[in-house]
Amino acid sequence: MRATQSINHNAAICEDDAGHQLIALGRGVGYGKMPHDVDLADIQRTFYGIDSRYLAFIDEVDPDVLEFAAQLADIVCQQISYQLSPNFPVTLADHIQFALKRAREHMVVPMPLGAEVEQAHPVEYRLGELAVRGMQKTFGVRLDAKREASGIALSIVNAAVAPSQRGARAIKREDILFKKIPKIIHREMGAEVDENSFAYTRFSTHISYLLERIAKGEPLETENAGLFEAIAAQYPKSAACARAIAREIEATYDASLTEEELLYLIMHINRVTAS
Repeated sequence: MRATQSINHNAAICEDDAGHQLIALGRGVGYGKMPHDVDLADIQRTFYGIDSRYLAFIDEVDPDVLEFAAQLADIVCQQISYQLSPNFPVTLADHIQFALKRAREHMVVPMPLGAEVEQAHPVEYRLGELAVRGMQKTFGVRLDAKREASGIALSIVNAAVAPSQRGARAIKREDILFKKIPKIIHREMGAEVDENSFAYTRFSTHISYLLERIAKGEPLETENAGLFEAIAAQYPKSAACARAIAREIEATYDASLTEEELLYLIMHINRVTAS
């Protein structure tokens, strides 16, 4: 195997003998002048098909969290009947790292879809429960089992690969929208947006799924209007920003966003503007 680009001392973009690109993790695989040959015995974990936008996060994530997420992703793929994005181990690691941070800092983030997730996605929810037990044992933290199991389940569901029905016109319309969103955030929040950050990548992914739901006529809607009002009151600037983005989406796609969608926009806006 040949390392072609370093991510950090212990991670590199490589090519296998068949010419396929992958990310390899292992002690010292990213160290030294590139390109260079890597001994397969030094490689601990490989990931194929990872989007280049996620490379920065691999440099930032705790290696133990990434390994835990990769092992969990292997289990998930064996238990579900549909295909997951190649990026799933990395997005799962991001979710887990943030969950551990919340637990250690005693932060409470609402999970408005908890009961609905357990009913609608029982297999994914049980996998979420397995993940929570593993996180508590491996990292020595106490977690809200139901809330975090729901979060893991949603991470699995959101990573599902569905055939795209978008044509060239739809893709162009989406690209225009994505160029406007950072400007809206800057205008409403007074904060510059790092479009290369992992938080913004997650936000972009969320918007993509939102647009897929609009195209399919499947809005995200549950009985959580009261929770939206409480969060909007707690974060008025983020709520105003979410409404501004919603107006742009509604004008572009002729579809109204539910309060549930606005709630998730607020949460992502908070993350991408956090200093």
